[in-house]
Amino acid sequence: MRSVRRRIASAALASAVASLSSVASARIGPTLRELVEVADIETLATSPDGREIAFRLQRPSVVANSYRIDWYVAEISSGRVRRVADGGAPIYTNGQIENEAPVWAPDSRSFVRRALVDQKIGLWRTAADGSGSRLVVGGPADVESLVADLGGKTFSYVTGPTRAEIEDGERKEYDEGVLIDPSIDTLQNLYRGGWEHGRLASERLTGRWYARAGLLWRASRVRHRVDLATMRELGSGAVPVQAPGALTQSYTAPPLTARAASGALVTVVGTADKQYLEARDAQGAIVACRIGPCSDRISWIGWQSDDVLFARRDDHFRQTLYLWNPRSGRLRRLAGDDRQLSGGRSGSEPCAITKSFVVCVEAGSVSPPRLVRIALVDGRETSLFDPNTDLRRQTRPLVEQLAYRLGDGREATGTLLYRPGPLPAKAPLFVTYYSCAGYLRGGTGDPFPLEPLVDSGFIVACLNIVPFAAWGEGPDRDRDALASVSALVALLDRRGWIDPARVGMGGFSMGSEAAMWVAMNSKLLAAAAVVSAQYEPTDYWMEAMRGSHIPQELREFQQAGPPDQDPERWKTISPALNTERIKAPLLMQMSEQEFRGGIELFSRLSNTTTPVEMYAFPDEAHIKIQPRHQYAIYRRNLGWFRYWLQGHVDPDSALAPQYQRWALLRRRQQGSAE
Repeated sequence: MRSVRRRIASAALASAVASLSSVASARIGPTLRELVEVADIETLATSPDGREIAFRLQRPSVVANSYRIDWYVAEISSGRVRRVADGGAPIYTNGQIENEAPVWAPDSRSFVRRALVDQKIGLWRTAADGSGSRLVVGGPADVESLVADLGGKTFSYVTGPTRAEIEDGERKEYDEGVLIDPSIDTLQNLYRGGWEHGRLASERLTGRWYARAGLLWRASRVRHRVDLATMRELGSGAVPVQAPGALTQSYTAPPLTARAASGALVTVVGTADKQYLEARDAQGAIVACRIGPCSDRISWIGWQSDDVLFARRDDHFRQTLYLWNPRSGRLRRLAGDDRQLSGGRSGSEPCAITKSFVVCVEAGSVSPPRLVRIALVDGRETSLFDPNTDLRRQTRPLVEQLAYRLGDGREATGTLLYRPGPLPAKAPLFVTYYSCAGYLRGGTGDPFPLEPLVDSGFIVACLNIVPFAAWGEGPDRDRDALASVSALVALLDRRGWIDPARVGMGGFSMGSEAAMWVAMNSKLLAAAAVVSAQYEPTDYWMEAMRGSHIPQELREFQQAGPPDQDPERWKTISPALNTERIKAPLLMQMSEQEFRGGIELFSRLSNTTTPVEMYAFPDEAHIKIQPRHQYAIYRRNLGWFRYWLQGHVDPDSALAPQYQRWALLRRRQQGSAE
């Protein structure tokens, strides 16, 4: 019987290789390195005179294993763009790179920005004409934040404990031992296990889920107020200490608001699926827009003179811009429909608004970011700055925005990518599940190289989470994911596009939970990969000491009590307790901050015949941000799915040990190795 199964598997792989030979040889989309090194445009800021916009360009480098950061200024009318300053080193915090808008001087001739230079975070004043930058605030304590004050003539910045005080506190713990209490994340390295304000630092849990801050987060902070024209400090005062992610904070995001120079205020009122715009003028008179695009999915708002400019997103996270005049009630579509238009990669920041134009970062499913200028009078668009020109010139995958029905009538959405020209018969399918906004790259969390998978002969689907009204029952969200993936496989099988026996799925965070649910509750998957940990009994007890808030969060998010008191629920949600049902080969690529939470699943699964391999990446948090790590994750995920779904072995001799391990895993799976 085993030999029969091996012959069937070999025949399937031979068929896969034959189908791949019919694929056109021209490369589709970026290489892995090109995908890692896509440049992003962030923090758009309009000068007070409305003539220029400052922005930051952030480009990863695999060779340097860091990010090149530069500041630019664009002249809006002429379209001329000039580089004006080096932005310093990336400021890593909690697995993200900090970025914030600069503060323009009232005369529009310079702006102030934060930068990490020589391991110190200070404030630098940069001339808008590119003639130079100079340090204006730098001392023994890092500048932790920068914000413009109302009126535009002053700004404020915040400093905390000195760098020496932080290092002394960390060293004292190192020498005397760390007290293990509910503020300790036992999954994380105790000494300098995370990034805080650009340095590896010892951290503490501070609130919801795994919100964290540096060891001395309770130390007093000081807010300094500075005159922009003279750079003279006008005063300072203590800042109330607030824990990041405090338990008193709601999961619900604060309402969107924007204030005009006249003092008028506009707010998005209501819930995500039942919204309206409410404008209040300086005298307190209220006007509302409740119809059409004002009624739902508003992603950002801002003022353009007496008009409200806002973006409305659709089911595929594409944005359309509208202008609404509260006085006249006029509502006008400006631009959009087929891409994301925002002020940065997240898609939630506003574009920069001037008297005659709005300037946005434009990105699409297979279109990398660039800066575009949109005329307010007629919506005409011009490309201002494109840092990804070479990538844009390449042949791109074709895109289909998916919308299909689940068994209960609800709609699921996503994005399908595939090669131009004749499709290979019965191609393998790769699915990732979470959010499909902007330029897709590697999907949410950026671990899966979607376009290189297309180039390798896969049809690729990025699926959006099936909407849910509240956190609800965790298994319900995962059942929705299974229903969505099942419906997609059936849809593409009916088209004759895919081989339903060669479906792979990968996920990050909530998407990894979905991938593991599909793996253990269906036979859909022939390979799987995750890049974050699951909910497991061992993980629970590592975080459940008296006083910890994690058990409360798990009860709210998964309706799960202690494993010994609630064994049925844990049997439902824990992949480690269901390894006998997981047959798809599983690749686990985790951050150092999380991999210990996946050890139970890895260990249990490694003692079955199901292939499993695990990697952990040092000095990484939930989202891996080091370019070399991202490249390694991309390459290994691509190799994993090609190996198990196409029988492909990369000829690079440096990868020979990897494929020898995978071949052993395959033989064990087939029962021909111990």
